[in-house]
Amino acid sequence: MPQADVVVTNPKHIAVALRYNSQESPAPVVVAKGAEHLAEKIKEVAREHNVPIRENVPLARALYKAVEVGDMIPEELYKAVATLLASIWKLKPGARRV
Repeated sequence: MPQADVVVTNPKHIAVALRYNSQESPAPVVVAKGAEHLAEKIKEVAREHNVPIRENVPLARALYKAVEVGDMIPEELYKAVATLLASIWKLKPGARRV
């Protein structure tokens, strides 16, 4: 989880951590996901490791339903996730853009 690029939330109930490295996979991968107590734990670990947390209810719900840990995100979510990652990398000088 500390290697995640972002955690997408549905503010309190769902959290999905994503990582993107083009040398490892052609699309972002879910590195953690959880609901309720596990979602809170994912956000806690993200804060400890300075992983950005972004609230996006529709995206969090879609990722939670469609993808298991270790899976790449589905093609229909590429644009939404790419937009989210681009906004984070833009704010974070020197962030990984592999």
